[in-house]
Amino acid sequence: MARFGFGQEMRQAQRQEMLLQPRMLQAIEILALPTQDLDAYLRNAAEENAALELHEPSLGVDFGIPTPRERVRSKDATARHSAMLEAQPARTRSVAEQVEEELATADLDPATLAWVRCLIGCLDSDGFLAPNDDELLALARDRGLQGDANDLARAIAALQQLEPRGVGARNATEALLLQLDPSDPDYRDLARLIEDFLGELAKNKLPAVAKAMGLDVDSLRELIARLAELSARPAADLDRAAAPPIVPDVLVRAGENGWEIALDDSRASTVTLDESVRELARDRELDRKLREHLRGQVERARWIVDAVSQRRATLLRVATAVFHHQRPYLDHGPGHLVPLRMTDVASEIGLHVSTISRAVAGKYAETPWGIEPLRRFFQASSGHDPDSARDDVRETVRALFAAEDPKRPLSDDEVVETLHKRGLELARRTITKYRQELGIPSSYRRRRHE
Repeated sequence: MARFGFGQEMRQAQRQEMLLQPRMLQAIEILALPTQDLDAYLRNAAEENAALELHEPSLGVDFGIPTPRERVRSKDATARHSAMLEAQPARTRSVAEQVEEELATADLDPATLAWVRCLIGCLDSDGFLAPNDDELLALARDRGLQGDANDLARAIAALQQLEPRGVGARNATEALLLQLDPSDPDYRDLARLIEDFLGELAKNKLPAVAKAMGLDVDSLRELIARLAELSARPAADLDRAAAPPIVPDVLVRAGENGWEIALDDSRASTVTLDESVRELARDRELDRKLREHLRGQVERARWIVDAVSQRRATLLRVATAVFHHQRPYLDHGPGHLVPLRMTDVASEIGLHVSTISRAVAGKYAETPWGIEPLRRFFQASSGHDPDSARDDVRETVRALFAAEDPKRPLSDDEVVETLHKRGLELARRTITKYRQELGIPSSYRRRRHE
């Protein structure tokens, strides 16, 4: 009978822990990916791993994918893949990648550097830091970072010193303030305009603002011209590709027995373990080193398949819990969102709040009232936060434009009418302002001619 000493058991446990860590990190990464980013991730993984079989949404095109044995043994397959990729439009660097380049020149201690890198991964496409402090601390702990709220504050301050100025802000107001130079003689007046009078400026109430600030209207106009040089979206001027159409991850439909929640599998790629490659890994006629290489690929492919399956199950659990609480919204429209926190859903379904945050990050739900970001359904309790409410409406406007028919793009008036039907009353000039802030051209320029 074999006997295992304590030291041997410890070594075995350590090996298991070392094996588990990359699997956990991979599962965390895959959970946080929106559908389109997940598709890109899976395409890249399938290209690098012959044991991973990619099943893309049917496009009616046969690219002549080689057999498993050909994928393993032939360099021509890799060359064909490379040629296909090179034929595609060049991928534009993400906001995170460009800020990461700026970080390389920053003079920071290793601990703060690790915290800032963690924060960069939480930036949205406009350069805003979307999660709140509690969520960021939870994410940092999950990544093995040691520290508290003070360390987080130092990291946020360091991030906000990077280019583009305003990156790491929580909202448009903070982004504008971060772009000001404290040594500027007009700093106090500019900051006051941003903090107290943006609403009045949007309504063109210049005489009232000038009087409140003790300025003449001409001086106020000069300050407004200075503000016009700033960007309400920190990453607006980065070299980015046009935003792709929104692909909803979750579908909410009225069924015979009430509201039904499902995942939209029709527009998402899936992966499976290629059984032919697994058989090759067992083929003793193959060279031993090649068999070992294939076994490693099979194991890594199995991890990815499991992580994608886990992502799907987690997203469905979270979405089901969210819309169970948001039944009034489904029944009556956007004006009936109920207060809901991520911690509420986390405790209800037995998951960590950081898992909830990752599950909803960048994900959208197609509801009877339109396509909405899942994160929006956790913001209903912040009714006293005008920036949060404004961001919600702006995101809804973006979703409407993203879902339009390219041959007949929506006019600003049509967006006003659509929002009116959803219970949201906005003026046409407000829609025009949001559209311009989002970098969306006029309907005339968006129309696609064939």
